[in-house]
Amino acid sequence: MGRRAAAPFHGYQSQPWRVEKNRRPQKAHRPLPAWYYRIASLEYTRGRDPYPEDFDEDLSELEESDEPDEKECECDLEAEDKESERSYDGSDADNYYELKETRKERKRELLEQREGYEEEKEARIEYAKEKEEEVNAAYKSFKKARRRAKKKDKTIPLDSIAGQTFKLFSSDYAKFWNPHLLDGTKYVEFYHPGDQGGFDFSQSAGKQVVTEERPVDGHVYFDAETGCSFGPFPLPTRARRKDVKIKGDGKYDLSFNFFGNGYLNLRVPRDLLKDTLVSPSTAPQIFEFVGILRDYEKERKERAEAREKATKNRPPSPPSPRESYFDMNHFMGSWAQSRL
Repeated sequence: MGRRAAAPFHGYQSQPWRVEKNRRPQKAHRPLPAWYYRIASLEYTRGRDPYPEDFDEDLSELEESDEPDEKECECDLEAEDKESERSYDGSDADNYYELKETRKERKRELLEQREGYEEEKEARIEYAKEKEEEVNAAYKSFKKARRRAKKKDKTIPLDSIAGQTFKLFSSDYAKFWNPHLLDGTKYVEFYHPGDQGGFDFSQSAGKQVVTEERPVDGHVYFDAETGCSFGPFPLPTRARRKDVKIKGDGKYDLSFNFFGNGYLNLRVPRDLLKDTLVSPSTAPQIFEFVGILRDYEKERKERAEAREKATKNRPPSPPSPRESYFDMNHFMGSWAQSRL
């Protein structure tokens, strides 16, 4: 039997000594930022979409420093916008880019919020400085009057502070005050112990007492959680340069200077105010406030004028075609009432 002829070679068979060309390696996924894994874990454990505030832990430097970190500034946002839309193609790419967009929106929101806080802060500082200038001018006048009175061997009488309230202002406090807190009137008030409308019910009902002979208590207020009570202490009757030192709540060293009718100075320790400050460790040990006697009647007039001005500047709303003749023409109708 003859041998079987070998199959012809056409050049297509692979040969054992020939090295095949390697395939192109699959592109490795780049590691995702730490914030994504933290947010994704919140989605899994809480079973809900993340809130914008959930991203704040990674953006905290926007609130903790005066200047934004380079990684979180607007130029970084622009760089992210220029980045390829889908440079990551992992199985969770859709979720990653959706969260990334939410995070970018939160960045912008925090930057705008911080800018708003800065504008409000500057306005508060300027307003406090105006009040400080007013009180400082009154103090200079007091010193001149005191020198003249001293030459004549006289003193300057002081109106009673009992039953009076002084609004407090401090530009240093405005610099360090936490803008996330509710901003309200800061004040100090003075009153006789047990006094209600000039009568002391703790001694005898209906008997008018001589207020000048009685000591006074007081309370200093910065917000609902920050303040202290003090006294009793002798009612000041003469304007003096010497400070009156009092313990607030038995532990805070308060220092008052009663130098002129309608004005005072107050020094407050940082320990009392620390819960209202942005950075207590860098704040002054002592905050100096000026006090201006509160004029409630003047404040009511100013509020009424502000409301009247706002009403005049408010554009008229077009009448609805469904409004009745009564609504449009009677003084008790909706159109007339909207002008009040």
